[in-house]
Amino acid sequence: MTQFPVTQLDPILASQLESLARLHGRSLQEEIEFILQQAVQSQLRSRSTGSTMVAARAAVERSQARFAGRRFGNSAELIREDRDR
Repeated sequence: MTQFPVTQLDPILASQLESLARLHGRSLQEEIEFILQQAVQSQLRSRSTGSTMVAARAAVERSQARFAGRRFGNSAELIREDRDR
């Protein structure tokens, strides 16, 4: 396993990490490893979400182009009529 020595860590941050470790029933090393895993997974998810967002935006643009210039009426009356049945 790779080791990452941490030097000059703010004593307040160190204390907070130790408190979190105790709260979660982990050693300080396990807590730091857990936090790093969560951070990396979050970044990877946001990257994959980014490509999904690009695809979604492209789909929206295609739909907007398809219906460009068309006017649509207010459908509230139709919805009310349907609810009243």
